[in-house]
Amino acid sequence: MKYINFNKILIKNFLSVGDEPVSVEFNKGLNIITGLNKDKEDRRNGVGKSTIADAIYFAVFGNTIRELKKEHMINNVTQDRCEVVLEFDCNSDGQQDSYRIVRTLGPTKCYLYKNGDDKTRDSINNTNELISEIINSSPEVFQNCVIMTINNTTPFMAKKKLEKRKFIEGIFNLQVFSSMLNNARAEANEVMKDFNVECARYEEVSNSLDSYVIQQNEADEIRNQTKTRYKDRKQRNIDTIKEHKSKLKSIKLIDVKKSKKHLEDLADAKDKIKQLIVEQQSLVVQFSTKIDFINEKMSAISTKDPICPTCLRPIDEHDVDHIEQEKAKLNEQLCQLDTSKDEHNKTKFKLEHKLKNVTNTIKKLDAQLYKDGLNRQEITNIKQSLDQLKQLNEQIDDDINQLKNDDTSLKKTIEQTSTKLEKVQSTIDELKKQISLFEVIKFIVSEEGVKSYIVKKILQLFNSKLAYYLKKMDANCICVFNEYFEEQIIDEKGKICSYFNFSGAERKNIDLACLFAFMDIRRLQGDVAFNFSIYDELFDSSLDEKGVDLVTEILKERIEKYKECIMVISHRKESVKSATGEIIFLEKKNGITTRVPTPAMIDA
Repeated sequence: MKYINFNKILIKNFLSVGDEPVSVEFNKGLNIITGLNKDKEDRRNGVGKSTIADAIYFAVFGNTIRELKKEHMINNVTQDRCEVVLEFDCNSDGQQDSYRIVRTLGPTKCYLYKNGDDKTRDSINNTNELISEIINSSPEVFQNCVIMTINNTTPFMAKKKLEKRKFIEGIFNLQVFSSMLNNARAEANEVMKDFNVECARYEEVSNSLDSYVIQQNEADEIRNQTKTRYKDRKQRNIDTIKEHKSKLKSIKLIDVKKSKKHLEDLADAKDKIKQLIVEQQSLVVQFSTKIDFINEKMSAISTKDPICPTCLRPIDEHDVDHIEQEKAKLNEQLCQLDTSKDEHNKTKFKLEHKLKNVTNTIKKLDAQLYKDGLNRQEITNIKQSLDQLKQLNEQIDDDINQLKNDDTSLKKTIEQTSTKLEKVQSTIDELKKQISLFEVIKFIVSEEGVKSYIVKKILQLFNSKLAYYLKKMDANCICVFNEYFEEQIIDEKGKICSYFNFSGAERKNIDLACLFAFMDIRRLQGDVAFNFSIYDELFDSSLDEKGVDLVTEILKERIEKYKECIMVISHRKESVKSATGEIIFLEKKNGITTRVPTPAMIDA
């Protein structure tokens, strides 16, 4: 609790106060502010008594209760520099500091001093903010708990239900809950905006992830199919390579150099055999010719008329021996020739056979060389094919690796997107928590939350205090408010009636009872308490003498209980009798209000 103790106010060239300053000290007790208007036949109206209340309000807030323009606050007679100085102490947490506020008009200035040190800020607005922090009271609270203008303010009971609630909230600073609610709603809206952004982002990322997963699945299927085809192709290539290698192993190559040398030797031998065959054939022909010749001789000898084969003369009988000898000789020759011919034929046959063998060998060797050439070409082709197959398999491996790399890249993208989605989800979860928290906060500070609870507790205490003061005011009625600020008034006959069923004096009693109840609750429940209150025209309303006495009793009770300085602005001459403190007597003459000693007749 912070305690504000007003000490003194000095007023100069403010409203009806002129160059001669009006100084008022805030002493404990019931102080009466009254006076005479010399400009209007000593009437008690228009003296400038309310100037003190306005000056206090001006010092704190820089304005008047009536919200006059600044040029209208300066005394219209002197039209000189206006100055109001308010001195007060602030006690908070055992720390007491002395303050002095100096406000001027013409020029407009505001100065703040703390314990003699200048605490004025760089602008009036900033200085006003500092003063508000120190006073810790809104203008509405100040007007209803410090400065009460009884006749110029709509009574609480005459206010509408919503106005009553607003009044209660203002008196007890419950509007902070409305501010908190507005702040919570604003922050919740910002969080909701972030939530909606993150939800949209989540949907976007989720759709991207779904798309990537679909691509992954499609790519996996295509990749698997491709890998299968590649592997099948590679396996076929491997099988073909194995076949080619097996075939290479089965192919036997000859020694071409030796084979060609052998072939040359065979060709030479063939030529020689052919020559020998020709020679043998020639010898056979020769022997055949000789044989034919001998056979002709034999034929000539062997006829009936033999003719000598040599001389070609007929052979006589005496030549028979010779013929026989010749036959024998020819037969011998023939046998020899036949033998030689046969031998040569055999030799020829052998040579022809050998030639045939050599020719066949040559053919075989040619065939082998040809086949060897084909084999060598086939080997070349197979080796080229093997190289191609190996290259194809290497390319297949590269393609498979590339597919794996592509797969890895997409998987990495999916992992990154999944991580991003998790982060977004985490953010959404956190925002959900914040939204839930704000919902709780909004409920707590809403009309149905803590605010409602506080209002109910305040109303309980208010009803109790109201009953107390109604009894003190001899109001002869009971008034109770519910949580919806609906009052129920029961008159002395037990009949439920309206506030407006009562007379003006009776309503005034109820109004004052409400005012005192509020002030008590404010002091008990609020966060700041003042040692001072001022009532404008409290006794000048519809109160009769008994009512004045009852109100005075209540004020004295408050003074005794809270050690307050209470000031009552009054037109009534007899009101000074109620004073337990000072009588502040003001006099207005020639349009200027001054403080003068209290006339003896008043003191008496």
